[in-house]
Amino acid sequence: MLFYTISNALLLLWAALFCFRKPSRSKNLFFLLLSFGQLFLMMAFRYNVGSDYDNYYYGYTTMKAEGFGNLTFLDWEPGFVIFTKLMAMIPGMDYQIYLIIISLIAIVPMAIFLYKESEIPWLSTILYVNMFMYFMSLNFLRQMIAVSLLMLAWVFLKRNKFFRFLLMIIVASLFHQTVLLMIPVYFIVKIKPGLKELLIYGFFLLWFYTASSNIIDLITSFYHEDYNNSEFIREGVSAVYSILPVFITVVAFILVKTETINLTTENKYLVNLSFIGTITMLTMSKHAIIERLSYYFILFMLLLVPVIYKSLKVKGINYTNADGKTIVLTSQKARTVLSVGFLLLVLGLSYLHFYFGLSENAHEAAHYSTWLKLF
Repeated sequence: MLFYTISNALLLLWAALFCFRKPSRSKNLFFLLLSFGQLFLMMAFRYNVGSDYDNYYYGYTTMKAEGFGNLTFLDWEPGFVIFTKLMAMIPGMDYQIYLIIISLIAIVPMAIFLYKESEIPWLSTILYVNMFMYFMSLNFLRQMIAVSLLMLAWVFLKRNKFFRFLLMIIVASLFHQTVLLMIPVYFIVKIKPGLKELLIYGFFLLWFYTASSNIIDLITSFYHEDYNNSEFIREGVSAVYSILPVFITVVAFILVKTETINLTTENKYLVNLSFIGTITMLTMSKHAIIERLSYYFILFMLLLVPVIYKSLKVKGINYTNADGKTIVLTSQKARTVLSVGFLLLVLGLSYLHFYFGLSENAHEAAHYSTWLKLF
C-alpha cells in the first residue's frame, strides 16, 4: 500500500508543479509524460501482480509452444490469440518483454486520449488510477486492449459516424467480446439527459437490478458457461465502489437541469455514458461479474468530471424553477466555492474508492512486486 501511496503522491506533485497554476497544453503534455511514464514503469516491470497474472503467463507460454498450428486458446478471443502468437514469434520474446509491449498498448493510448479529450488531464489521470482503470490494465489484458480501441471509437461516436464506430467496436470485440455492449449504447446516449429521463433510467435500473439474476443465468447458459452459478455471479462487491459514480452522475443531471453544463453533443454523450456506468457499478454490488462492463463507462467519467468542474467555475448556478424561485450562485466567490468544493469532494471520494479497494486487495494488486527485485 505504501508503494501506491508514494506513486499517488508523485502524481499530485507533478500536477502541482505543472498544472495548478496557469495550465497550458505544453504543461499538460509534460505532466502526462511524467505521470504515464511513471505508471508505465510500474506496469511493465511488475511481477505476479493481478489476479489474472498467472493465467496470462500460462496462456502466453502455451500459445508460444503451440505456434500457429492451433489458432484457439480456451475461450479467449481470436484477435488476442493471434496477437499473442505473433509476439511469441519474435526472437528473444519472453513473457516479461511481452508485458512491456502490452503495457505500452495500455499506457500510450490512454495518455493520448486524456491529452486530446480531457479539459483537465491531471484530474482525469488521478481518477484513472483511483477508479481502477489502471488496475484493470494490470489485470484484464484482453479487455484492456478492447478499452484502448474504444478510445479510438469515441471520435466516431461524438461525430455520429456510426459505421466507423461499429467497425472499431467489431475490431475491439476480437480482443474482448463484452465491448459489443457499446453498439446499442451508441443509440441510447443520444437521448437528451433530464429529470424525466433520469426517472426512466431509474426505473430501468430498478428493473435490471431485480431481474439481473435471471438475465445473467440465461446468458451464461449459452455464453461463458463456466461462469454460470459461480461466485462472480452469486456474489457482489461492496457498494462503496458505486459512491463516486453516483455522486458524479447526480451532480451532472442537476447541472444539466440548471443549464450550468453546456449540453453540446459531446457533453450529452458523456452524461449518458456516465449514467450507464453508474447502473453497472450499482449492479455489480449484486453480481461481481458486472465489474467487467463498468470500465467501458468509467473511461468517460474521466472526461465528464473536468466538464463539471469547469462549468461550475465559469458559470456557477443560475436557475429559476416552475414556482418562480431563483437560485443565483454566479459571483466569483460562489463559483469558486462550488467548483473547488466539487473538486475536493470528487478527489476525496476517489481516494476512498482507491484505498478501500486496496484494503480488499482489489484485482490482487495491493502488494506490488517487480522482477527487478527492488520492492
